[in-house]
Amino acid sequence: MPLKVCVITSSRSDWGLLQPVAALMKTDADFDLKIIVTGQHLVAAAGHSADEIVGEGFTIDERVDMGMGDDSALGVTTALAKAVEGIGRAIHRLKPDIIMLLGDRYEILGAATAATIARVPIAHLCGGDVTEGAVDDAFRHAITKMSHLHFVTTPEAERRVQQLGEDPAHVFMVGSTGLDRIRTAKLLGRAAFFESIGLQPRTKNILSTFHPETLEPKTREHAREMLEAFDLLGPDTGILFSGTNSDVEGLAIGQDIALFVKTHPNAVLVQNLGSVRYLSALKHMDAIVGNSSSGLYEAPSFQIPTVNIGDRQKGRPRAASVIDTRADRQTILAALRQAFTLNCTNIANPYGDGYSAPRVMQTLKAQGDLQPLLKKQFLDARAS
Repeated sequence: MPLKVCVITSSRSDWGLLQPVAALMKTDADFDLKIIVTGQHLVAAAGHSADEIVGEGFTIDERVDMGMGDDSALGVTTALAKAVEGIGRAIHRLKPDIIMLLGDRYEILGAATAATIARVPIAHLCGGDVTEGAVDDAFRHAITKMSHLHFVTTPEAERRVQQLGEDPAHVFMVGSTGLDRIRTAKLLGRAAFFESIGLQPRTKNILSTFHPETLEPKTREHAREMLEAFDLLGPDTGILFSGTNSDVEGLAIGQDIALFVKTHPNAVLVQNLGSVRYLSALKHMDAIVGNSSSGLYEAPSFQIPTVNIGDRQKGRPRAASVIDTRADRQTILAALRQAFTLNCTNIANPYGDGYSAPRVMQTLKAQGDLQPLLKKQFLDARAS
């Protein structure tokens, strides 16, 4: 019997990392792939990225609408409760052998909770990372403790997962599956890319993604400082914004960005670029600016600089192409000018070699009966 694996995805960002594994499963007779889609994938204002999954040839088996639209703390909490209920029902209907999750979003915490209660083993990608500026840090570690097979991106992450009491025999250092997507994707040429986003290329062009820094009470002010820095760059710099995520104040930051675009002919906002256009942006833009993990994960492989604003990614390993800066317009402006002159030709990406998904597949195939994984032993770290 093939192994029934249920991949649960809540956003374009986690799907970009899950897709390389799902693509291999879809064509391998040893696996029966099921996909549950939730979160921003089902929000029209965020680009309705579920359509992209279908467009790539995948079948969506369950859609769980979380009722997103209120970015207050209460609204997000209510959406999380709906995720637990809806995903719980989907798991009950699909009856998978194992759930596959990635990362640290509150929606994914809801999925892990539902799977734990249903006594379904969990395979977790990207555990053990540290992002000290976001509540995602706590969610990620909580998901790690509910998971049974751990596919991590770096040796540091491997050590942290083991430090959380997980069995080293169930922790696998595979690298980032996002680099697999870079290796295999057919990217757009420069002219086709700029035409697709509706932006006339300028002397310099940047990609900006700014998500709420969820432990920072002034996160909207920080986003506005970034916009002020962009204004100071002047009209000779083209700016492509991608959409913000659904955390607290995400809608408010998105409104500020939309207003900036409305008053600046050199800027465009595309809520959902999709994987191919996003990676094409990394190929053709001169820098990535904001606080998205892609500035650390994927951008170094394109040998372009990243201006990383604030503490949202604090604690993650970073390549020499990443310039960290405070959320202050003049400091951001100085970092941008530094980025435009930075030589990234020989930058090494610390997140792997682009062959992570086959390692995940090989590990899953090597597993026997998965049910014994449910009874975990907490392994205390030995003092050195």
